[in-house]
Order: sequence, then structure tokens, then C-alpha cells
Amino acid sequence: MYVEQKNSPKQILGKIRGLINPPNVQVQEISPSIKILRDVHIPTRDGAYLSANIYMPSQAGNFPVILALHPARKDVLCKDGYMHIQLRFARQPGKIMFSDETSFEAPDPNFWASNGYVVINIDKRGFGLSPKAKEPQPYFGQEEIEDIYDAIEWAGVQPWSSGSIGLLGVSYLAINQYRVAAMQPPHLKAIIPWEGVSDLYKDWFYPGGVQEVGFTPFLFSRLQTFGDGFDMGKEQADRPTRDAWWASFVADFEKIQVPMLNCISFASQMMHTRGSDRAYKQAGSAQKWLYTHRGGEWTAYYSAEVNALMLKFFDHFLKDSANGMMDHPKVRLEIREFGHEVKEVRYEDQFPPANVVWTPFYLDGKNNTLSTAPELPDASPNFDIVKDSLQYTYTFERDAEIVGPMKLTLYVELEGCDDANLFAGIQKFHDGQEVNFDGTYGFPNDIVTKTAQRVALRTVNEELSTPYSPEHDFDTLKPLAQGEVAKMELQLEPSATYFRKGDELRLVVQGHYFISGVKVNQPFTYKRSTEGRCKIHSSEKYRSELWMPLIEK
Repeated sequence: MYVEQKNSPKQILGKIRGLINPPNVQVQEISPSIKILRDVHIPTRDGAYLSANIYMPSQAGNFPVILALHPARKDVLCKDGYMHIQLRFARQPGKIMFSDETSFEAPDPNFWASNGYVVINIDKRGFGLSPKAKEPQPYFGQEEIEDIYDAIEWAGVQPWSSGSIGLLGVSYLAINQYRVAAMQPPHLKAIIPWEGVSDLYKDWFYPGGVQEVGFTPFLFSRLQTFGDGFDMGKEQADRPTRDAWWASFVADFEKIQVPMLNCISFASQMMHTRGSDRAYKQAGSAQKWLYTHRGGEWTAYYSAEVNALMLKFFDHFLKDSANGMMDHPKVRLEIREFGHEVKEVRYEDQFPPANVVWTPFYLDGKNNTLSTAPELPDASPNFDIVKDSLQYTYTFERDAEIVGPMKLTLYVELEGCDDANLFAGIQKFHDGQEVNFDGTYGFPNDIVTKTAQRVALRTVNEELSTPYSPEHDFDTLKPLAQGEVAKMELQLEPSATYFRKGDELRLVVQGHYFISGVKVNQPFTYKRSTEGRCKIHSSEKYRSELWMPLIEK
């Protein structure tokens, strides 16, 4: 079972001090040379308007535009002693620097306007100074997408605009980019969805069909206090299967034709990771790039390296700059051996890299190991789903990297119940000590990778799946009969991790999530199994196995 590290009194005191004055967050005054227009009204197709703040260079001219719409309220800024609460409570593993006109997870207008861009930061309907909708609309719903479309087309014909518009932002501000881009507004020329969910059901609310019960109620109860919020938490509880309502939020990725710079964070597993991977692979863009990392979400986004890459990308596609972007490597791959440092950064033509070898490791239930030999003794170990786990270990015989998602096939039998939520995770041990990695919001005690799967929602869509990436419909519940053995296929979230000869990899299967949801910097948690036992079969008939994308050194 995964065991969390406890904080010492000194660490707790340090966290309290960090809440008052986050040591890694530096906020600067915006340059006085930047022109600011506040509460500009952008008309929408239904006769309403959206409130926007517009930042532009002081000199006269026509400039490309970077646009973002969100519910975080554009006028809530880090100034006069205020700091975004997320930056106070979430650990920042590296320095963050932005101007005091930067809304939460939005582009820094100081950086972009200083580099010859207009930045438009828009309040979502019912939030900030944008008027309410006639009735509350779902977040990321059709009205929101049409509002962004209208804002793009409005910005494209303004006298200070060059007519070239880009979308940019993190998380929420990335999620709503996909469907807008799929609508192909004429003035939209490029997008940068930095860590974004691409399927609300699969990536966020019900990964693997298992309900997320930590971050979701926290976020939407908080948004209710910001403005005219839709109760997404109620919809989540009322819709445990992936019905037409959930499917309506998913973009037609093939219709995304504009150039795209995407980001997969290996730290934001069971939220942004698989969703970003899906959007990158399925987008119809002929020109698309991918940046991967396993650091802090905002640490990476506001870093000098990422700012330079984003500027190069937009300069080429919004300013027609011949700056070498077309020759820039397609994938930036970051490998970690330990959580606190980068082992290697290299550039590839695809993700996972073309030289990975998909290697099966068979679950030996008798010896609790992972074996490369398919001839295994018949064994069916079982565990209490509520409090116990099964573990299978493998010791590397040579140095190797695991780069990409892993596929886990389990033959499962339940006793004392007809359904369960199962969680699978990969841990790394070096010299007998567990190696911890950065997780969502900078949480420092994460494991290599993880996933979840509800047994009754195990049906795989063979047409959408690839040999190493199962896709589920999640639309029909199929509880198990007593004595029935069911095949389950799970995809562990993409990662990029280095193992030395002698390092141990440990596969853990259990009925509850690996990380507690009570930590303020790790709000995600998932509905756990409440009763019964689970038996994992491994034999010639039932080949439970783990497929790893290996690059041996």
C-alpha cells in the first residue's frame, strides 16, 4: 500500500509562512508603457456582451491578439496584498514571475504586450463584469464556446488588430480552446492549450468511470461564490455513465486545423495528462508541437524557457516571422530519474518516441513478481478491496526508460460484491527507498503513474482502441456475477521515468486512491470501494499482464 510521508513540525511551520508570503512567487508591476482599456464590451450573437480588459503596446499600429475567457474574474489580480489562493496553498517547486495584471492561469499581459501583442482577458458570462446569462449554462458549454468565437471575430476586425488571433492559457483556459478551434473561426490562426482536459468525463469527472469527489466539489462550490455558476457537481452525481450530455463537451478533434502547441504534464495525472495526449494525437492540425514536463503546473507555464517557445510559435503563425519555428523539433521530452531534478531533455519526432519497445510483463500471482516469461504458475491471489492491496515487483537488469502510457490487463473476480472501483499505480524504489515525484499542483509525494477503473464500466470500444491504449465507452453498467471472471484493460497515465539497473518497479492494485485528498495542495480524490474482495487471476488461460514502453540503455 502507498504510504504518505508525514510532515515535520518545521515543515508545517514553513508551509504556514509560505501561505502568507509564497517564497517562489514574484509579482512585478506592469510596465507603464502598456496601454490598458478596462471593461470593454464585446458584443455577442444574442445581443448581449462580454466584459474584457485589453492590454496593448503604447505605439500606434496593428498587432496580433492573444485572447482568453474564464470564470476566474479578470479584475482579481495579485496586487495590493492579494495573492491567488491557489498560489498560496499549492507548492511551487520553482520560481514563478508575472506582472500584477495577470489573472489566474492567464497570459501575462506585460510579457506579451511588451513583445508586440494585444492581450484580451474576458470575464465569462455571469462572472466579474460580464452580465448573467438568461439561465446558468454549463461550464465549457456551447454558449461559452460561441462567446469565445464571437470575441475572436470581434477582435479580428478592430483598428488595432492585425486580424490574426491566438488562444492561450492553462487548464480551464486550455479546455475551452479545443471546441472553439474545431468551429474554425476565420480569424483564429493558432492555439496554445497548456495542460487541458479534452474529455470532461474521461479525464476529470470520472476517469476510468470512477467519480472524482475532492477537487470537483471544491472548485464548483468556490465558483458559485464568484458569480452565476452552473452546478456541475450535481450533474456529475446524476450522470455516472458517459451519456450524450458528457459527449457534447468533446471537440471534433479532426476539425482542429490551426497550428497547435500543446503541453502534456506528467505531474497532472488523472486530470490533464491523458486529455492533453489525446488532443495532441487526434487534432487535425498539420503543424503541431508538444512540450512535456514533470514540474509545477505554473512553474513551467511562466518559465523563461516556455515563454520563449510560446513567443517563437506565435511570432511565426501570428506575425509571419521566419524564425525557424517550422524546423523546431516536434516533441520536447523531459525524463526524470528523481522527483526533484531533470535527468535529461531531448527532442523527438513523436510521443511516445519511435524507438520504444512495447514489452509485456506477466503478473506472477504466486511469487508477487512481474515476469517476462509467459509460462506462469496458476495463481489467484485476492485482497480486501477496502483496506488491502496486491503488489507485483520487477527489478531492472539494465538501465532503462519507461516513456509513454502503460497498458494493464487484469482478469478480475469479485467476492461479496458485484462492482468495485480499482486503482492501479506504479512506484519506483532506488536503494530500497521509494522515489517520489511531483504531482498535481506541485504535490511532492506522487508515484510514477496511476489509473482507475470501475469494474462495471470495463467494456472496451475496440474500434477506438489501439493495441496499447484502450478506450472505453463508459455508457453501460455491467456488474459481475458471482464466480464470473472479467477481463479489464486499463491505461496508466503517460510518464517518462529513468530506472537504473537494480531499481525496483512495483505495480500496486487496490480499491482506493493512492494519495490522500485531505492535503491542501492535493485536492483530488476518488470514490473508493466499500466492500468485498478482489481476486486477480494469472494463468495460461488468464494472462494478466503489464505492457511497458521501454527504451533500454
